[in-house]
Amino acid sequence: MRSILTFALPVLGLLAMATALNAGVRVGGSAFSANGQLARDHQYTGACPVDLKFDWGVIGTQAAEVVYTTSRSDGATGPSRSIVLPAPNRSVPVITTWRLGANTPKFRNFSGWVQINIQSPNPVSNKIGFTIHCQ
Repeated sequence: MRSILTFALPVLGLLAMATALNAGVRVGGSAFSANGQLARDHQYTGACPVDLKFDWGVIGTQAAEVVYTTSRSDGATGPSRSIVLPAPNRSVPVITTWRLGANTPKFRNFSGWVQINIQSPNPVSNKIGFTIHCQ
């Protein structure tokens, strides 16, 4: 029995480390809304400025801490943040907002994007493109 434990405990430790190293996350889906309404085809037409909301679902193969930033087409980058995935295959929302636009020619037909950049446990990015038409 002692020889089995001498062999089994290191093997179990290696398996646990391999499982932790193989933990992975992915973006399961995304959504874009403007002024609280889901924006069809990632388009908004209406009064500006407009409050834009970008929403991603992050899913992991196991419970994990996820570290991420967001970046935008105007060059802005958000601070590093983290979320905890409580269990495998459960989506956790990540949301960021952007107030944008004015009744000027620049925003009559403005296209941009916001991207989530997951840094750990594995690098993954997902970009949401959009167009606003300020009136």
